[in-house]
Amino acid sequence: MKRWLERNAKALQALASLVTVMAAMVALIGIKLQIDASNRQQQEQSARDIYREFLNLSIARPELADPDYCTIRGSAAAGAYTNYVEYMLYTADQLLTTSTNWEATMQEHASAHRDYLCDQQDWSDDSPAIRAFMGEFQARHCQRHQTPTCG
Repeated sequence: MKRWLERNAKALQALASLVTVMAAMVALIGIKLQIDASNRQQQEQSARDIYREFLNLSIARPELADPDYCTIRGSAAAGAYTNYVEYMLYTADQLLTTSTNWEATMQEHASAHRDYLCDQQDWSDDSPAIRAFMGEFQARHCQRHQTPTCG
């Protein structure tokens, strides 16, 4: 046995080195997978926190959550309303980036703002997720809907 080990020492050393390299590669891949899973979990939690804050804002400011567009448009509340809708879209962006399962929920929130959202045409500065979201929303709600003429 001793003689066999002496004859094959170089091959055994090469094999041991190869096994060590393979173990290191497996460890690196495992670490990468753990980091990715942790980032995904953190993004999902962050999106849920943003949604919770959006709901709190909606409860605190029901006149913005379920607006009378004709009353708000051109009033002192118009800026607050625009920011509310922007926050709603930011919330949608964060949620849709983590999962498309939020699509129906955010489409329902957006439907309360149909008049305002149908009045907006340029979404080019928004993220791809929001451009797709608004494309879907406008195709579904704005083709047969005309923005009310507020007099």
